[in-house]
Order: sequence, then structure tokens, then C-alpha cells
Amino acid sequence: MHRLSLIDRYMLKRVCWPLAGAIIIGMAALLLERLIRLLDLFANRGGPLTLILKMLGNLVPHYLAIAIPAAFFVGILYATLRLSNDSELDVMRASGLSLRRLAAPMLVMAVVLTVASAIILGFLQPYTRYAYRALVYIVTETSWNSAIERGAFFNGFGGKTILIGDIADGGRTLKEIFIQETDDSGNNIAITAQTGELTRDPRTFSLTLVLRDGVRVDSKPDGTGGKASVFGELGLPLEVVTPEPFRPPEGESELAFFDLVRAYLTKNPSVGQDDALAEINYRIVRSVTVLFLPLLAIPMGLTSRRQPTSVRIIVGIAILIVYYQLLNFGKDMAENGRLSSFVALWVPFLVFSLGSLYMFHVANSRLSQDPFAVLFGSIDDVSRWLKRCWSVLFRRRRPA
Repeated sequence: MHRLSLIDRYMLKRVCWPLAGAIIIGMAALLLERLIRLLDLFANRGGPLTLILKMLGNLVPHYLAIAIPAAFFVGILYATLRLSNDSELDVMRASGLSLRRLAAPMLVMAVVLTVASAIILGFLQPYTRYAYRALVYIVTETSWNSAIERGAFFNGFGGKTILIGDIADGGRTLKEIFIQETDDSGNNIAITAQTGELTRDPRTFSLTLVLRDGVRVDSKPDGTGGKASVFGELGLPLEVVTPEPFRPPEGESELAFFDLVRAYLTKNPSVGQDDALAEINYRIVRSVTVLFLPLLAIPMGLTSRRQPTSVRIIVGIAILIVYYQLLNFGKDMAENGRLSSFVALWVPFLVFSLGSLYMFHVANSRLSQDPFAVLFGSIDDVSRWLKRCWSVLFRRRRPA
């Protein structure tokens, strides 16, 4: 019993490090790509930069749902390839341990990650997707250039009436500015300026319009007692436009799993029946798929020292990408009513799961048997043929 416990810990250790590394690298790449897009959004529209962290935080469940299955598959495949290349798997199996026994800790990990994926897809992802869209709404609706239009009067910044002749640099540089407002005593204030620049306090995120080369005219409500003054630079605080409250959650993608089931059963008019059914099956299929990833990764990792391991990792990732793209395509077809959810989603899942079970059965029942030998042998043959063709073409083009 102690010996088996050591093997379990050893197998988990060999899997956990590649798994953690793949999750970190995948999440970093995905979040970095979205961060660039968010920075572009903020650069063009303005808004508190602290919202970027909140928006990225709301994207974490979405990207975790993508990264966990991929990282789990790559981690098991990489660990199996290392064990196989170092002949450790051969020694373990020769000592009486079956491949099924060696895969037991990975299958337990698959159950845990399946539950985690179900929680993320069913509950966290819809909530954070809605929260992310609400933050995007705040940024776009409270930005300066979404409120101000060139050559049009606008009321909304603290009771000020503003007219802008020209706008540049995403709404931050202004020309030919006219501003009219009434102070607390009821006096009228009219300001004109040749140019202006919008700035934001990094501590309070309040907007200030810095006017340059202008004239300010103060007058009483009856138009008497006017006083004009010329200024070189004048800072004018602006109150950010308060947008309308963001809409409540709507659509199947923003509903938690049980709310989605309830909407389908009660035939909620805000959610289409085909959309709700497709989303329910899509979330279930994606969650349950994690259970079968070790059954595909382990037999794919059974190789010899003579074969390159990178090819197997690339092919494994390609198989996973094609499978998930088929699920996304099937979900779209089911939402459009062109296919039933069973045909569009469960048939690809059954092919994937049963194929993985069969490959694992072949690898477990036949010692030193590589179920993917034919596939990767064909890939090696094609690779060698392409190399020969390339070398022949290169020699023909080389001058004598």
C-alpha cells in the first residue's frame, strides 16, 4: 500500500508541474492579448484605468474554461512522453502495474477538474461575462468622445452647454470651444477658447478641461453688469456623464445553469428555446469532456526514444482544437435550429469519448503497444518525403 501511494504521488508530481506551467502560460497569453485591446479602448475613449484590472478579473473564468482542459491534456501528454522516453513506464508495467492503475491519480484529477469546469461554465462564467459587459458599457457611455460631437451642442457635464468646433486625439484635443453655464448665484458665464485639452487626475479620475487662449464673460441674469477677461490657460472641472443603468442579464450566455434550465422549462420569451437547449447541452458536454482527456493523452504519449515528442504534442493540441471547434460549430447549428442538440453536440462528444476509451483500452491491454503508431508513422513518412523533395528542389536551384 505504501508503495502504491508513492507511485500515486510520483505520477501526480510528474503531471502537476506541466499542468501548472501550461495554465500559467496560456492564461498569460490570453489575458495579455485582451489587455492590449482594453488599453486601446481606454486610449481612445478614456475612463479610469483601474477598471482594466476589474475587466481582466472578470475575464479570468472565461479563459480558465479554455485553459484548464488544454493545460490538463498537455500536462498529461508531456508527463507520459517523459516517462515513456525515460523507460520508466516500461519498468512500472513490467513490475506488474497496469496502465489503468498508473492512470488512477490522473483520473481522480480529471474528476476534480470536471467539477471545477462545471462550476466555471455553469455559474462563474455567465456572471463575470455580464459584469464585463457592464464595465464596457460604463467605459463607453461615460467617455468624453461618446458624449461630445463635433459642431453640436451638448448638455450634461455639470449643467454646462458645450460646443466644439473640432476634435482630435480620440477626444482629448479640442479646438474652437464655446461653453455656457450658470453659477450658484444665477450669473451667466460664457467662455470661448481657441484650443483645449482633456486631462484626468490619476488619483480621483476626475475630468478637467484645460482651455488655452480664450475669453471669459460673466454677466447677471438680466444681461447687465457684464465683465470680460482674457486668459492664457484656464482649468475647467467636468462632471462625468452619468449613464443609464445597465440592462439586467439577458440571453443564454449570461444566465447561470439553473436559471438557464428554468428559462427553458418555463419558455421564457427573452431566451429562445433552441438557444437555451443548445447552451445547456454545450456546457454539459464541455464539462464532461475533461473526464476523457487522460484516456486520450496517455496512449498518445506512449512512444520510443527514436520518435520526436514535439510532433505528438502538436498533433494532440490540433486534435483538441478541432474537437472544440466542432462543438462551437455544433452549438451554432443547434441555436439556428438546423441540427438537434444531440446530433450537433453529443455525437462529436461520443466519438471523442469512445475513441479515447478504445485507445486507452488498446494501450492498457497490450504491453509496449502504441495505439497511434500508424498515425505518427504516416506523419513521419510524409515529413521525410517533404524533406527529400525540399532537398532535391534546393539542389536544382543552387548554381553550378
